[in-house]
Amino acid sequence: MNVERILNFVWNEFIFGGHLLSLGAVSIVFTSAILLDISVTIDFLLIIYLIAYTIYLYNRFKEYKKDFLTNYDRTQHIAKYIKYTPVIIFCCMLIVICMLLYFGNQISLIFGLLLLIFGLLYSVYFKEMTGRIIGFKNFYVALMWSSLVIFLAFYYSFPLNLPLVFVGTFIFLRFIIHECFFDTKDVISDKKENLLTVVIVFGKEKLLNTLNFINIVIIVLLVFGVYLCFIPVYSLALLLTIPYSIYYLEKIKDKKTNKNFLYSVVANSEFILWSFFVLLGKVLL
Repeated sequence: MNVERILNFVWNEFIFGGHLLSLGAVSIVFTSAILLDISVTIDFLLIIYLIAYTIYLYNRFKEYKKDFLTNYDRTQHIAKYIKYTPVIIFCCMLIVICMLLYFGNQISLIFGLLLLIFGLLYSVYFKEMTGRIIGFKNFYVALMWSSLVIFLAFYYSFPLNLPLVFVGTFIFLRFIIHECFFDTKDVISDKKENLLTVVIVFGKEKLLNTLNFINIVIIVLLVFGVYLCFIPVYSLALLLTIPYSIYYLEKIKDKKTNKNFLYSVVANSEFILWSFFVLLGKVLL
């Protein structure tokens, strides 16, 4: 029984504690490094993981009481160590700063700290701006994640060129889909907070149609980028993200779907798969 409880806690911590998404951030950076032909190192991947984990853990801590409505399972798990959360966040931030000081250069130190600060400010200030600007939080989060490729470039003194713009745009569009999809789960709580999310303003049907259109835009972007030789031909393996996202966008319509598993596991696992898609494409193409 003790072993079962431990395994259950580890699984819930991996899914609800922000580790799945943090590994997704690592996968995004690793994928970008492959596409841009940058030799990425363990220290940078660990910095990315800790920045993402710190931001997500702070968000869960900040919205702990609100999440009982739409994220009950996650909140129940976080409750087990909620009093230790500030200490964990502080330790992670301290490690990130020390690693940036030791491994990074001046510009990557500044940019990395800005990413961390603006990520933390999302829960404090920027999310509320969606109450005045439609879909602001979706664009904000997508911009933060796409900025990881700029952080990658600064850390390894890589030029800010068109290939980097293509990769960053791909990340941005994928996260627009991801974040808007997640808004369908938080409609009740977002309405109570008077947030103007896209799904609240335009409705679920129009939102899903728009997200499928963005999938088409992503296809054009990747094909265009390969045609102009801005990104390698094996970048086309990222087209596998299209059927994957279409799957969870369609499953949301099925009333029999386990919505908690769909949101927490299926949708959030997409970013980890990017690395496998690109490595597979590199082998085959």
